[in-house]
Amino acid sequence: MRMPKLNQFSKILISTLICLLFSDLLYSQTYTPQYIDSMLLKVNEDLRISGRRKELIDLNKKFCDISKKQDYKRGEVLSYINLGNIYATVGMYDNAFQYLQIAEDNLEGGEDYYLYTKLYQEYGQANYVIGLYKKALKYNSKSIYYGKLIEDKRNQEILSLVYANRADFLRETGSIDSSLIYLHKALDVKPTPVITSTIANHYLLYGKNEDSSKVYFNRAFALLRKRDYWDSQRAITYLYYGDFLFAKKNYTSALDYYMKSVEILKKTRRIYQIPRVYQVIVDTYKKLNDGSKEREYLEKYSKLNDSLGRAWDKSINTSIDKMTQEKEKVDSERRSSAIIYNGLVFLLIAIIIFVYYSYNKRIIRKRKIIKARELETEFLIKKMSINDERLIFLAKKNDPLFFNEYQSAYPELVEKLLDINPKLSTNELSFCAMIQLGFSSKEIAQYGFMQHRSVQTKKNRLRKKLDIPSDVDIYFFLQSLNSVKPPEDAY
Repeated sequence: MRMPKLNQFSKILISTLICLLFSDLLYSQTYTPQYIDSMLLKVNEDLRISGRRKELIDLNKKFCDISKKQDYKRGEVLSYINLGNIYATVGMYDNAFQYLQIAEDNLEGGEDYYLYTKLYQEYGQANYVIGLYKKALKYNSKSIYYGKLIEDKRNQEILSLVYANRADFLRETGSIDSSLIYLHKALDVKPTPVITSTIANHYLLYGKNEDSSKVYFNRAFALLRKRDYWDSQRAITYLYYGDFLFAKKNYTSALDYYMKSVEILKKTRRIYQIPRVYQVIVDTYKKLNDGSKEREYLEKYSKLNDSLGRAWDKSINTSIDKMTQEKEKVDSERRSSAIIYNGLVFLLIAIIIFVYYSYNKRIIRKRKIIKARELETEFLIKKMSINDERLIFLAKKNDPLFFNEYQSAYPELVEKLLDINPKLSTNELSFCAMIQLGFSSKEIAQYGFMQHRSVQTKKNRLRKKLDIPSDVDIYFFLQSLNSVKPPEDAY
């Protein structure tokens, strides 16, 4: 007798019932802490490396619920930290900061140094990606502090990643020698393809030592042979090796490694690293005189970079909110301690204030107004600092979007320059922008891929075009044009 065929609705209903029964069975089990740790560390890492985002999120949310049910705080915190990493990796920084904040709230008062190390390492990386390098270094210092307190040798290997991240942060702030020191520290703790290839790239860019660079690339490729192909470490190693081939003017081979890098980054969902590869692909097609492909990848770069830029801006606000919350928390703790310690003194002050209340009322009100103005000024300074950090970040990457964003941030300065000389080109205005942001001639030469002598020549031409006296520094001349009047309601 033939069984009747199930319609589509019946199939969905039966599948749902099976999933619910399986889920109830799964969550009714009791898992050991060791098993939960294994799932949230080892299995999580395997899924993360292969870029299986959905499985990663499902795994961590499931074991977060299980950890809550079994009152296993470590598993709960680990799952929140992992979720923060997942969302940061795919460019959803606002979600990432939210999960990291939840992890920190649940971790407060604990003594698990590994979790503190992992948490602050993720905070540092998230702030680095959105261009807040000083904040990234601050969190990285906390991560190193707690990492050195870890007693288990295997867990101490996390310091390799923490040291490598610090090397990235230091390089972005111009501390090249210190960056190399921390790369070697990371390599001593645990050799990985990315750390090894980063050292190779460092010797290529800053040491101009092709032989040393080649030695470390050979070591990196040897380490890659032990890993799966679809591995983000392979993507970064291929990117750096592409740079090595580009420097040797082997543009066709360099392009091959760049394309492989993009393919792996897409597969492993390392979205925030792809614009960097698109940028060097554009440069490579330019060298190969392929204008069509150059424009195609420039468009891809612009679209993805704009999308990530919007996410960065939103996350910067989140990060600033967290700074404010931290400051308020510290102030609250200090106030509480002061109240307990100085109770009698405050009581006496209260009596004095009551007696002289009428006399001091006007003074107190004036102080409040001054304090409010100070806070407004501090907020504006922070906002300007964040804008400048973003512009400096783009300038260092020689990003085509740099001048557009600078013109939006400093429209009056650009207008004043054009009033002096309407014939100034976009390149000359961009050059002025880098000087106004504090870049030295050496740095302009480095990030603009030009000779130091060329920078000096451009400065001399600018002096003539802007009619700057020989005894006036160009930087101070530009800053004088950039002076902004305070708003009228500030008084």
